[in-house]
Amino acid sequence: MNLCNFCKKEIIDIDNSSKFCSHNCKLEHFKKRYPPKKEKKCNFCNNTLDFNFFRIVKIVKKGPKKGKYVGWRTINNDYRASRCLNCEKKEFQSRYTKNPIPQMLSNSKIRAKNKGVLHTITSKDLENIWPKDNLCPVLKIPFDMSIKSGKSKSLAPSLDRIVPKKGYTPGNLVIVCDIVNRVKSDATLEQMEMIFRFYSKLLKSNK
Repeated sequence: MNLCNFCKKEIIDIDNSSKFCSHNCKLEHFKKRYPPKKEKKCNFCNNTLDFNFFRIVKIVKKGPKKGKYVGWRTINNDYRASRCLNCEKKEFQSRYTKNPIPQMLSNSKIRAKNKGVLHTITSKDLENIWPKDNLCPVLKIPFDMSIKSGKSKSLAPSLDRIVPKKGYTPGNLVIVCDIVNRVKSDATLEQMEMIFRFYSKLLKSNK
């Protein structure tokens, strides 16, 4: 006789492969074995922190762990990552500094979907257009590889579509500083030329 691991009732299963008589018993067994926690020791820095210092994880949608949560359960009845937010940020910064292309590719896919434009590029395409001297081809200065947001990321490498409507396709992209990309996206080439001429004349007259 095969008994349920939780309620100890007989399991009616043709191949006797199940350890629980119902999904509810399986869930209750899991809750009993892994009770909710208010705090946890980070797997990376070993600091014991409140659950709010850990990222919420979603249910796995693909792979062998599909339909499961990879993390620990909190008293807030959600699941969190095993590493704290600070350690995850440090790890991401380290990976991004060494190679920003995977993140740039991921971001471009999201932007392409939001803008409704074509996206056919791969990591290899981005490697091919990355400036060999690691300098912004417009400003001729090194890219800032630290993780920042807003205006503070002005010198971060940015993927610019030469012709916006063509989308993220090979031959239609260049990697420049974020500030260059933003200026180009807000004004036409003719407007930028007019701005350049105006301020060049203004600066000369003030010398």
